[in-house]
Amino acid sequence: MSNQAEHKTFIFNEKINKELLISLYEDDFLYMEEIFSITLTQLKPDIIHLNSSFEAGDLSALQKAVHKIKPSFGFVGLPETQESCKQFEDTCAAASSIEQVASAYSALSNLLKESVIIIESEHGKFKEYNLS
Repeated sequence: MSNQAEHKTFIFNEKINKELLISLYEDDFLYMEEIFSITLTQLKPDIIHLNSSFEAGDLSALQKAVHKIKPSFGFVGLPETQESCKQFEDTCAAASSIEQVASAYSALSNLLKESVIIIESEHGKFKEYNLS
């Protein structure tokens, strides 16, 4: 029986906070797959809106957009990305022009791209794992 249990061990991406996911969803990998799928579905258009808010120079919309996406990363075990969103949101709140947040936006944008790739990869792994 232990060999079968070992065979079904899910190996998380090193950037995913495994303990956080287990505390939220226990070992319900079907539910994790669903959460990751829903998160991706909602996150992708929200990131597009974030990017367009920056391109339009709309600091208020940018702050609202990052506020909206921030909690998504907690649901998928990426609390560091969630915290980076919070820091960027605070940076936006303190800024008086889009130029003041440009460098921070660039760093956040890169982190968001990397985070989405991780979420997509983990979602695919959940799908495979749940089929086995």
